[in-house]
Amino acid sequence: MGQSILITGANRGIGLALTAELLKAGHWVMAGVRNPGKDPGLTKLWNKYGESHLHVLKMDVTSGESIRAGASEVEQLMASLDVLVNNAAVFPEEDNESIFDMKLDHFREAYETNVLGTIQVTRAFVPLLEKGENPRIINISSGAGSVSAKNDFRCYAYAASKAALNMVTRGMAAEFKKRGICVVAMTPGWVKTEMGGPNAPLTPEESARAIARTIPTLTMENSSQFIERTGAPVKYGW
Repeated sequence: MGQSILITGANRGIGLALTAELLKAGHWVMAGVRNPGKDPGLTKLWNKYGESHLHVLKMDVTSGESIRAGASEVEQLMASLDVLVNNAAVFPEEDNESIFDMKLDHFREAYETNVLGTIQVTRAFVPLLEKGENPRIINISSGAGSVSAKNDFRCYAYAASKAALNMVTRGMAAEFKKRGICVVAMTPGWVKTEMGGPNAPLTPEESARAIARTIPTLTMENSSQFIERTGAPVKYGW
């Protein structure tokens, strides 16, 4: 039986590919994007699946007002939400800049979207998740956010924001345990996207297929874990 799933940052890359995979599996997907109607990939999916399976939701994760409006819109469409995938993220830097060359605004931009965006969206949708079936929150993280595995000076801002997201995930998992909501941090792997670059070994579709298979298997036993797209715990640790 299909479930209701909200994905942020669904207009491109992993978000778009995951939207397609979940629709293919028969789920009811709400695709959160900043500018509905300007994403040809989502338009193609909507033409294929229609409003009975896909709803394109205008939502900017850096705007509290936009998030509240999005939550209100979803509440009018359905009585509950089963899964929230906090996927929206930015990679503001060049990748290998020295700490002496990094613009501090890169840190602010990464934190605003990758951490505060996740917090704001989660706050807005927890009431609907509490009414859902086996409610789950998947925070899309990255191996770059692993403190224990850090041994280079690449992507300072992005890596720091994902490390912070991992900490927020652990906190949410502890707080939401009494609400019956599973919360995990998931790395999708190194993926050929605008963010991951052309040398990555995985296509968005390959990563998304694994994530789509894993989402239905997650339960409260998985809560508070940092996992691979396959559902296995990461080997390198937090």
